[in-house]
Amino acid sequence: MLEHLEEIRENIFRYLEARIELFTLESRGKIEEGVVVGIHGIILALLSTMTLIFLFILLAAYLNQLTDSKYLGFLIVAGFFLLLTVFWMAAKDFFKSKIRVAAYSAMKKSQEKKNEEKTEAVEELMAQTRSSLVDTKK
Repeated sequence: MLEHLEEIRENIFRYLEARIELFTLESRGKIEEGVVVGIHGIILALLSTMTLIFLFILLAAYLNQLTDSKYLGFLIVAGFFLLLTVFWMAAKDFFKSKIRVAAYSAMKKSQEKKNEEKTEAVEELMAQTRSSLVDTKK
């Protein structure tokens, strides 16, 4: 009887060690993934912004040529961005709510996936513990 209790105690300690190790690995993985995704996103945003700036400069130069003016094309492009800015400021609450809903949905989906993975890992560990207990009884 004491042997079984000792084995159960050892299995519990192994389970707890495995959970701590899993938590450590998950945390490290999350941090690494966050850093990589963040750097990638920053570089992508920078390159996209530069591309858009040059495309709009090209559009302004083309409009200058069409209107036979040195500045009218730039004025048209600047006016477009001014209207866009005013619209964005006027609809601030709408855009905030849409961004919040999208972010919440993405976080919820990610959390559900992680919970499923944790549940599978715990079930697998419990099955291993049960099988080792059954093997020791035989």
